[in-house]
Amino acid sequence: MISGMSATPPPDGAHAALWTLGVTAYAAVILVCIGIGVNAAARHRRRTMITMAVVVVLLSIAGIVAAVLSSTH
Repeated sequence: MISGMSATPPPDGAHAALWTLGVTAYAAVILVCIGIGVNAAARHRRRTMITMAVVVVLLSIAGIVAAVLSSTH
């Protein structure tokens, strides 16, 4: 066995389904925030546009951190 690999069993169907649902909801939140930001930019609502841009960046960074952490376990 390679030393970096773990011997954990694959997740069961319900666990995998919950992960899929969570990732889908996470992506949907990012897309909704992008849509709100674009709409705010079109209506010259600067504060809302900046807020949505910050939320999208923070969610993207959180997703990268979660992906890195999950790949190390």
